[in-house]
Amino acid sequence: MRALFASVFLWLSLPLAAADYGIKPLGDGLFIFHYDGKQSLFLIGDDGVIATDPQSAEAAKVYKRLIGVTRDKPITHVVYTSSFFDRAPGGRELAGPETEFVAQENCKANLELTPHPDAVLPTLTYTDSLSLDAGGASLDLYYFGQSYGTCLSVVIAKPANIMWIHGMVEPPVAKVPDDPTIASYFLHNIVPFFVYVEELAAREGVEQVVGSVVPETGAPLAPVSIIRDQREFWDSLLRVVEVEYNRKTPAQAIPKKADMTSLEKFAGYNPDHVGTMMRRVYSLYRIGR
Repeated sequence: MRALFASVFLWLSLPLAAADYGIKPLGDGLFIFHYDGKQSLFLIGDDGVIATDPQSAEAAKVYKRLIGVTRDKPITHVVYTSSFFDRAPGGRELAGPETEFVAQENCKANLELTPHPDAVLPTLTYTDSLSLDAGGASLDLYYFGQSYGTCLSVVIAKPANIMWIHGMVEPPVAKVPDDPTIASYFLHNIVPFFVYVEELAAREGVEQVVGSVVPETGAPLAPVSIIRDQREFWDSLLRVVEVEYNRKTPAQAIPKKADMTSLEKFAGYNPDHVGTMMRRVYSLYRIGR
């Protein structure tokens, strides 16, 4: 069976038009689907398939075909881990007659307020947590408040016991976010979010984490310690800015005045990049968000 999965992965990694795509087995019925640099998860159980994040109509057509290659089972649930337009659209391509579309309740509100023509509205929502049964396997969803967007679901796949966090961690190591404006992050809850997730991982015995972006190098999985390390990045960034804010340093001057030593160890560190982030963080202490 492992040899079959390996050959399937090699064959399905060939380029399709301008996009690279493929699947990779993680064990216990859990797979990564990747398309044009972005990753989603799907879980195959005895009763069917639970797929996350269609990404787009184009990606979802490939997604459905690759799911069919691994096992001929119905897609019972499509999970949106956020309502971002590079994650939620494309669900119609995955849907069957009885497929449920699942998301945290704020995602449904977001898609109702600002609809996307290729996004199917969730038919099943949850508030704090929800477990989806695939038959001998489950996808457990958790919401810890505004973080990366307003409706991010933290996912644990069982029995693989692997955690998925879109946007908040990018294996293989903790890093400086790619977007220096950090426009999608809700800074008032960013450190508490990571604390909650660390506690959840410890409680559930999670040891490995997968992200939503294809790693440039290395394996797609990182040790669960990446959650702590990423929290330390955010905590350090906020504390550095808080020190300068309390000194009444103007926002534009903070990048020149601040001691960035605690941030230099994180992957992707660039003083100009981090300086832009600091001006955004300044608003957290000025207006509380």
